[in-house]
Amino acid sequence: MDEFLSEREDGLSEIQKWIEDRMPEIVKDLTRICRIRSVAETEAVPYPPYGKGCLEVLEEMLHMGEENGFSTRNYDNYVGKISYDTSEQKESIGIWAHLDVVDEGEGWDYEPYVPVVKDGYFIARGCQDNKSSAITGLYVLKYIKEHHIRLEHGLELYLGTCEEQGMFDLDYYCRNYECPALSLVPDSGFPVCCGERGSFNAELISHKKCGKELLEAHCDCGLYTIPDMAQVTLTYSKELWEKASCLPLPLEAERTGAAIQITARGISAHASNPEAGENALTILAETLCAQDLISDENKELFRIIPAINRNSTGKALDVFCEDELSGSISLTATQLRMQDGHLVVGFISKYPVTCSDFPFEERAGKAAEQQGFDLKTTRLAKANYFNPEHAVAQTLTRTCREILKNEEEPFVMSGGTYARKLPNAFAFGTGMKLPSPPAGLFRPGHGDYHQPDESISLLRIRKALEIYICGILRIDKLDVKP
Repeated sequence: MDEFLSEREDGLSEIQKWIEDRMPEIVKDLTRICRIRSVAETEAVPYPPYGKGCLEVLEEMLHMGEENGFSTRNYDNYVGKISYDTSEQKESIGIWAHLDVVDEGEGWDYEPYVPVVKDGYFIARGCQDNKSSAITGLYVLKYIKEHHIRLEHGLELYLGTCEEQGMFDLDYYCRNYECPALSLVPDSGFPVCCGERGSFNAELISHKKCGKELLEAHCDCGLYTIPDMAQVTLTYSKELWEKASCLPLPLEAERTGAAIQITARGISAHASNPEAGENALTILAETLCAQDLISDENKELFRIIPAINRNSTGKALDVFCEDELSGSISLTATQLRMQDGHLVVGFISKYPVTCSDFPFEERAGKAAEQQGFDLKTTRLAKANYFNPEHAVAQTLTRTCREILKNEEEPFVMSGGTYARKLPNAFAFGTGMKLPSPPAGLFRPGHGDYHQPDESISLLRIRKALEIYICGILRIDKLDVKP
């Protein structure tokens, strides 16, 4: 470590000891907020803007801030802030975490909102994405306050409530309130994420109505999640039941009166990394077509799903693009439903950071039309790129390398964070390369973010807090403006 720590007698070892001593408190505080089911609701709700759970978890975090002697502010229940400010400077550094979580889904071996610690892993929905980052930010403030460190900048922890459902919380905040001079978003990996791909999400709506034998179609594990379950309900016939009842795993068939329900099972993952999972929607569509479980007219509709997913570079919709900074586009179908008899397929795409001017809607709309679908765009967001040569980015990268003892470089990622909507912002942590969980702790497709049995290792929390404390102390000495 350099002079910023050598000026103090205790240095890095003192920071490490302080963190270790507070791990029981950290686990306790993380448990407090992970007990709350905070899935954002974007329709009309009795507890605006995003439902009871999001309001409750926001109030709990702000209460924690007040318990520790910090000033707090609630921005109309959209965003909260916990502040440490001992300076007369106007500029501040903001740490942005989100308190909302994705729906827990099915197939958990542990209770999603009854947090437990097992074999060094904290297990609960939202613990990794992104509630542990909120607690990490709080303990950065606590360390600096307890050691009476006078900063050159204000330090603020911001807490969002609708990141997983479109970042509408941040849209509201940025329209109505002032943003920090520099923002760090602990919702990716270390060292520094200097770029986030753009988003092009849409629905494909079939021109024709589905064939009469298709009664229902359902796949909704969240747009940003590779689905681990997809279903159709078909009109019963003896011939169809003979075929369906012999389907091998991961497919299941169940007869209910005059209908047959066919379910495909997959392995969930974050949609920005489709290779990490097995898309149940693809399995279902391919099986329905290959096993002649649906009519030819329905096969015409369902074939678009494997066409998209078996080559996830957007070629099925004529939107392939790439660059040297971030590689090729990733496009994946993750949702399925019926609407007034029409088949609706929802897809998510992450496109390269230099391709914001690509004609996605025009090209995809024409390709969809040729395959019997209309295109309805649900999201078209520009990419975000932060110069990795900026002194702040370089300083934080060096800090990560020294603490984690690696030579990792700043990177571009497919996922999206608050950084894409904040001025002078980039994602920073808290993901890192660590040993795999002990054998038998989690089943395949379990244990990671957006998966059943979501978890985070306590070692990762300790190291992330160490990096953030050291990083904040370093960049506080710099000019944080763009």
